[in-house]
Amino acid sequence: MDKISVIQGLIDAKKARVYLEIGVASGDCFLKITAANKIAVDPEFTIPFRRKVKRHMKRLRSVFNAKSRMNEYYYRMRSDNFFAGQNLPLLKEGLDVVFVDGLHTHEQSLSDVKNSLTRLSPGGVIVVHDCNPTTSAAAFPAASYEEARESKPEGWRGEWSGNVWKTIPYLRSTRRDLDIFVLDCDCGLGIITKRENAPALNCKAEAIKLMGYKELENEREYLLNLKPENFFHKFLGELKKRSSGEKAK
Repeated sequence: MDKISVIQGLIDAKKARVYLEIGVASGDCFLKITAANKIAVDPEFTIPFRRKVKRHMKRLRSVFNAKSRMNEYYYRMRSDNFFAGQNLPLLKEGLDVVFVDGLHTHEQSLSDVKNSLTRLSPGGVIVVHDCNPTTSAAAFPAASYEEARESKPEGWRGEWSGNVWKTIPYLRSTRRDLDIFVLDCDCGLGIITKRENAPALNCKAEAIKLMGYKELENEREYLLNLKPENFFHKFLGELKKRSSGEKAK
C-alpha cells in the first residue's frame, strides 16, 4: 500500500469532487490521481514537458467524454500564499481530500494542515506524508532537502522525511476535534479527520518541540497512533458509512 492507493481509495470512498495536493514536484502522485477537480500547489513544479503534453491531450479528449472529464488547476506558489490569496470557487465549495507533502519541516507541515482544515468539507480527509521516518538520518531536522544532504547525518541514504512526524503528536495533544492516526506504510501516512471528542494525547507543545528521533523511536506507536496497513480498510468502511449518512441528510 502506498500514498497513491490510499489517496485514491479515499477519493473513491467519499466520491470526492475536490482534491488538493501540496508539494507536487514532478507530479508522480498528482498525475496518477483521478478526481473531478484537482488542485496542485508547489513553488517549483518539475513536471517533465512530455508529461505535460500528454496531460494536455488527455484533457482535450475528455472534453468529448463527460464521464472522464477532469479539471486540473496548477498554482506555482508557496502553500501559505495559496491559502491566503486565492478565491478559487472550489475552495469555497470545500476540499474533500488533501495531500500534504510540501516542505518536510514540522512548522510547514503543521501550517499546511491547519490551513487545509479551514477549507475542509464536512467529512473531508487530510493525508500527511512522511510521518513515520524509520532512521535518524531520514528524520534529520533541516530547512530543506539540500541542507539535510549537505549535513550528511550518520546513515544518510538520500531519504528525507524531516521532522514532519512532530505534527502528529502536536495535533493529537492540542485538537480534541480531530481524529488522527498514522498508517505504517510509505514513510508513514498521517490520516486526519474531524471528530468531536477524539482520543487525546497528553504532550505539551514545548516538550514536542524538544523531541528528537530517540523519543520517536522509543514511543513510536504511542506518539503516532500507528496502525497497520489493514486498518485502512476498516477506516474506509466507516468513512463510506459516514459519507452516505451526510449525503442522506
